[in-house]
Amino acid sequence: MPIVNHPNELQERVTFIELVESDGPEAGMTEEKELFSCWAKVRTQFIQNIKAQFDTEYQNSLEIVIRQQQDYSIDGEMKLRWRDKDYNILEINPDYAEKAYMVLVVKA
Repeated sequence: MPIVNHPNELQERVTFIELVESDGPEAGMTEEKELFSCWAKVRTQFIQNIKAQFDTEYQNSLEIVIRQQQDYSIDGEMKLRWRDKDYNILEINPDYAEKAYMVLVVKA
């Protein structure tokens, strides 16, 4: 089963954020810098997956599917914002075969 059957499935807007040192007077302060936004497909978990992942780091995680070709290289230090909520990136799963879409596993 393909990850995305048709590009119209990418209906949610997500934003990638980087934490950078602020120019303020206090050392170690960080501020958010929006890097880019793109369209995504958000996949929630099935009940059996939720039960299997109980008490693991993947509990309450989401899968975000985006196009693999982006203006920025995505890394685990970035944060993802969807519907005014920030998520940490747990895993980045690129598509090595077709290079069409990548799946990001994220958690609030």
